[in-house]
Amino acid sequence: MIITAVMLKTAGILCILAGSVGFGAARVGEEKRRIRYLREILGIVRRMQDEIAYGKHTLPEICLTLSECCGPLYGACFRSIYEQTAFGDGVPVDRIWREQVELCQKDAPLSEEEKDILADLPQYLDMREEKQQARSIGRCEDFAAENCRKAESAYANRTKMIFSVSLLAGVFLTILLL
Repeated sequence: MIITAVMLKTAGILCILAGSVGFGAARVGEEKRRIRYLREILGIVRRMQDEIAYGKHTLPEICLTLSECCGPLYGACFRSIYEQTAFGDGVPVDRIWREQVELCQKDAPLSEEEKDILADLPQYLDMREEKQQARSIGRCEDFAAENCRKAESAYANRTKMIFSVSLLAGVFLTILLL
């Protein structure tokens, strides 16, 4: 009977610790996802800047190109924007863009400021000259690159901190329940 109680307590302790470490691993996964989204946003902004400055393409053409070259995170989003703008009923492009990007990013582990990088891009395309548009988008690129750099540099420290806190929380819960 005493052996069974000790075994159950030991199993409970191990389950609590495993759950805490698992929670920490999930948080680290969210950080990886955030970095992946930021890299994708940075690539999109750079591609748009190149398409405007060098290719002199329109926004629907850029969306078609992005739908083909973007990964699974944003490919379907740009395909939908292209279809709605090319074959749509005259709804403003910036409204379609914002709706589709917000729909695509609703579960993204990004801050509102980071989500707005991509959602606000069409408002920088109201200028007539391509070089002005590319310069405006360049500011967005700088902001996205800075956020991406910060997230990547903080990743190692955050990972250690998250695992330490989750393990300490598991130990605390174990002590509390004993």
